[in-house]
Amino acid sequence: MPEMSVLLGTAFAGLVAGAVLQSQLVHLRHRLEDERRLPKPSAGWVIPATVVLTVLLWVVLAPGRPPLVPATYVVAGWVMVALAFIDLDVHRLPDRIQLPSYPILAVLLALCSYVTGDWGALLRAGVCGAGLWLFYFLLIFVLPPGSIGFGDVKLAGLLGMLLGWLTWAHPVIATLATFLVGGLVAVVLLVTRRKGRKDEFAYGPSMLLGAVVAIAAPIFVRVLQ
Repeated sequence: MPEMSVLLGTAFAGLVAGAVLQSQLVHLRHRLEDERRLPKPSAGWVIPATVVLTVLLWVVLAPGRPPLVPATYVVAGWVMVALAFIDLDVHRLPDRIQLPSYPILAVLLALCSYVTGDWGALLRAGVCGAGLWLFYFLLIFVLPPGSIGFGDVKLAGLLGMLLGWLTWAHPVIATLATFLVGGLVAVVLLVTRRKGRKDEFAYGPSMLLGAVVAIAAPIFVRVLQ
């Protein structure tokens, strides 16, 4: 377990990042012209979610690794918080965030492999990124229309790279957790009549939560033991 000073420093970094994210997201600059009249979403969850995610990623990934590794995942987590907010608001994952993230993430993961000496992890990240991208692309033609969009496919590629760099098992666990979370959310929304059967669902947040579950799995295992 990291020292208390490290945890406090990590939490503070998450607090600052969350405040910056919230201050930018509330302006709703991600909305297109035809989305301007949508109800204003709540952004109150952004700061606490960013703090918790920052601490969680550092606690799980920092032990035994150079600081660059957990730092890479923490920064990626901040981007994911922004994507979750946008997807919940307009059911869209902007290319202007996701597409530049591919080369940036590739460089960061290459640096992580350099500092750890684990080049196999970088190859695994590439394979898992491509594999998860293809898997979600095929889901577009299998699931009911509107269930999965091309934004989700692009997000799957990014998550596949992040999770695949860790182990082969992480993308599998994340995918299973995503289906479970997404199914539960869909059922709740239908039962509470907040959504109809033909309405679109924001699937990105379920994918992101599934990725967090996969990364945090070691903590869950320790708690259950």
